[in-house]
Amino acid sequence: SLDDGATVFDLAEKGIIEKEGADGTVTGSGAHKTLWTPDESFSSTKTNNLKIKVEASEQAGPSGAQYLVIDLSGGPEAATYPVSYLETEPEGGWTEEYKTTKMVLKLIGPGTFTMGSPEGELGKSYDETAHEVTLTKSFFAGVFEVTQKQYELVTGTTPSLFQGDARPVERVSYDMIRGAIEGGKWPSSNSVDEDSFLGILRSKTNLSFDLPTEAQWEYACRAETTTALNDGSDLSSVTEDAKLNDLARYWYDGGGDPENGVINESHAEVGSYAPNAWGLYDMHGNVWEWCLDWYKMNLGTDAQTDPNGPATASYRVMKSGCAYRGARHLR
Repeated sequence: SLDDGATVFDLAEKGIIEKEGADGTVTGSGAHKTLWTPDESFSSTKTNNLKIKVEASEQAGPSGAQYLVIDLSGGPEAATYPVSYLETEPEGGWTEEYKTTKMVLKLIGPGTFTMGSPEGELGKSYDETAHEVTLTKSFFAGVFEVTQKQYELVTGTTPSLFQGDARPVERVSYDMIRGAIEGGKWPSSNSVDEDSFLGILRSKTNLSFDLPTEAQWEYACRAETTTALNDGSDLSSVTEDAKLNDLARYWYDGGGDPENGVINESHAEVGSYAPNAWGLYDMHGNVWEWCLDWYKMNLGTDAQTDPNGPATASYRVMKSGCAYRGARHLR
């Protein structure tokens, strides 16, 4: 531009643009290249005041993709994990392979919702202040909790106490998932340790896998509901509630032996209960689920956009409740 940006040329008509990837689409983190070579149509233009503007947009998967699938069957020794996309759930549904040797995630679009719980909700706690949250970016969320077989195929380890290939992996810490050094720096950095679960998954897929923020997790769990449970219903009891029997493994539905006060079968295989409206399973109960954020007792009532949680605190957030808890902890 000869006039400080007031005149804008279409460079595609004024030269040759070489882009990394079809149609200029690139994948993965790191540096990407776009090279512009002016041709003869620009030969009469001379300036010492040239500005180039590059516009980029983030897209979660190919156009039309609703599911992201990672093939983990190569195990810990595999150099890469192949990634594919699906527009619809496969015929026959999510078979056992999607709970063991493959990992499937669902595209969640941006939106606005009320995070926290309304006044008067049965079981409400002091740290559930209701406030509006807007998420501006799409993201993929696991259709199922990460299973023991999936965790083993990535890390080569099996830390769970209650064994089962299609059961959720448990006894995993935040540091095991993200790493204790780089992985502990969120929200100042989204880096993870190379030898952590997410570090390995990132390097072998070239995708930016991470835990969800607390806001992303609650948005995905609610699936446009505003009630205590994501099927559109509220609790009638803070302990044993019949509505939970179709939604969650918890203390009064196989998670324990209430009469004798002991743990019985513990968690269930992932996908044993009904999904929410967005097709995500076990968002209530089964096992606690880690989020990225530091825990803050009061998130306030002000509207927030893409919140990452407090800068620092003492504990990380866990959501969903687990097989050892009563109804109030599964809201």
